[in-house]
Parts: sequence; C-alpha cells; structure tokens
Amino acid sequence: MKKVLLATSALIATAGMASADVNLSGGARLGLVYSSATGTADAIRFEKRFTINVDGSGETDGGLSFGGRIRLRSDEGDAAGGISSANVYIGNDTWRVTVGNTDGAMLNRVGYFQGSVGLTGLGYRNVSFNIGTSSWGLASFSSRGNAGQVIRLDFNVGDFGVSLSTDNRGNFAAAGAPHEDSIAVSYNFGDWNVAAGYANEGVADIWSLSAVGKIGDFGLGLGYSDRSTVGSKVTLEGSYSFGSTNVTAFVADTSEKTLGSAGIGAAGSNTEYGIGFTHSLGGATLAGGIVRDFAKNTSADFGVRFKF
Repeated sequence: MKKVLLATSALIATAGMASADVNLSGGARLGLVYSSATGTADAIRFEKRFTINVDGSGETDGGLSFGGRIRLRSDEGDAAGGISSANVYIGNDTWRVTVGNTDGAMLNRVGYFQGSVGLTGLGYRNVSFNIGTSSWGLASFSSRGNAGQVIRLDFNVGDFGVSLSTDNRGNFAAAGAPHEDSIAVSYNFGDWNVAAGYANEGVADIWSLSAVGKIGDFGLGLGYSDRSTVGSKVTLEGSYSFGSTNVTAFVADTSEKTLGSAGIGAAGSNTEYGIGFTHSLGGATLAGGIVRDFAKNTSADFGVRFKF
C-alpha cells in the first residue's frame, strides 16, 4: 500500500507541481475502562481503537499550499471500521480556507481540551462546552461518516489569529436546517495562549473563553463556556511533568439556566473532577485516570497507546 501511495505521489509531482505528498500516520490504544453508571451491563469493559490518517499535501509553483485528509477508524465493539468524509484546504502562511469534514472556528481556536485525563478522556468532562447532558454540540471533525459541510477561513498575522466558519450539517440541507455560524480569535505570548469565540447554533448561542500556558514544568488552563438555553461551565486544569511522567487534574463547575436545564437538577452535582497520568515507554505511552461526573458516576481507565 505504501509503495502504491509513494508511486502515486511521484507521478503527481512530475505533473507540474512544485511538490506533492501522500502520507500515512495514526495511532492505537488498548486497555480497560470502568464505569459505575446505573444500567451499565458490565462495569468493566475492554477498550481498543485503531486509527489511520491519510493526508495529501502539495504546493503550487506560486507558493500556495493545498491538501486534505480522510481517516479510517475502528473502535471497541465495531463490526466493521468506519471511514470519515474528507476535508480539503488551500492557502498560505497568512490565510487558509478549509472545506468539508473539519472543525468549526470555535474548536480551531479555543483551548478546550487541556486537562483531559486517562486513556480515553473519560467523557471529557474537563471540556467547558460539555455542560451536563448537553455535549459535543459544536461543529467538529468526525472520525467516521459525514459530519456535514463546514467552510472555515483562518487568518494568522504574527501571534494573532482569527477564524470564521459556517456549516449546514449535511449536503443540500433544507431551509431552516440546523447550522452553526462562528467566529473565534486567539493570541500567543510566550508560553501562553488566550482565545475567545462565539457561535450561533440556530436555537442557541454559545460563548467560550480560554487561557492556557506553562510555568516551568507546571501547566495551567482556565476555560469558560455559556450556552444560552442550557447553562454555563467553568473549568480549571493543572499538570506537572517530571522525567517521563505527566500528572494532570481538573475541576469543573456548572451553573444551570433553570433547574434541570443541563440535565443536572437537585439529584446531580454541579462539580466534576478528575485526575490522570501518562508515562512514556519510549515509542508507547502508559495512561490512566479517574473521573467523577455531574451525574455522580465514577469512571476510570488504564492502558497503553501508540503513535505511528
């Protein structure tokens, strides 16, 4: 397969392009996951995932870069693997247009995922826009299937960047179909990045802020999101690296717009927290963590992940 790809790349390169490449990359993980959630048939399950990214890239004689990505993925319990729809892009060092299965402006700029713990992320309760039962609502790259047609424009000038995006969540969507229009900005200074974004999702508005950085071996992150019809969530993350080991922890607090609007209510908990570690094995990474979520459920995992 690699020989075919390399041969194809060579043929393209001789067709008048300044350069063109097709590259393979990916990763895998395996381990165990525990959940105390009511109704879970088995409290402990096996975890496995295998991912291949296929990236094409090139450059015109005039200096414009272009390319695209598709992803192949198989997860635990899959009868067959899935293939994502593609994205394609064109641009240069200052601007880029990306179309297809890709992140919207908010996910492209705002620092949401600092503080993620464990082998699997354990529900990603550290992500500020995952407010109670209202989760993963923002336009994002899907590792399988067709996530819709996003078009995103990115500008970068020095340490400042801005992204704008829109999508229709499907091809030739009918009038009134849900879509997301968003804008986000970011600024880097030293080891720190600050970002802010706004998205209109048709039925709701969402605002997000983040500040992420390092002080020596310590990492810090602060996040905030407000979804107009659901609630708001603030997250605080910290990490410490020593040798080949990193320890990460987070705490998050949710405020509902009205009682139960985020699926929490009197029976749940506004506070979520977790802690996890990674340890480099040289070519592989040992990882594990434990999280308590808004529904007062505890989840934990442990295993190893690889990149290739």
